Amino acid sequence: MQDDLTPPVPQPEVGHDASPKTRRKLKIRPGVVLALLVVAALIAFVVQNGSEVPVSWLFIEVDGPLWVVIVVSAVLGALLSEIIGWVVGHRRRRRHRS
Repeated sequence: MQDDLTPPVPQPEVGHDASPKTRRKLKIRPGVVLALLVVAALIAFVVQNGSEVPVSWLFIEVDGPLWVVIVVSAVLGALLSEIIGWVVGHRRRRRHRS
């Protein structure tokens, strides 16, 4: 008698369809692509703006990388904008109530 030495064909588990036609394709979401583009742009920005610059404000004088100066200025500007928007909205709501 000869034994059959061919390996058995694996069967899909119950509840799983292993056929290639019904497998879920990997979808790349637009938000992920946009985030990767923003990160790449930020890396290029940091690499290109690494030179030291002097910064003077009131009685403070410091030297720092240009990219840090720009990023800190942008963040502070955004915070100031939000604070002003909150104050104006708060006054409008108070005026509307009375």
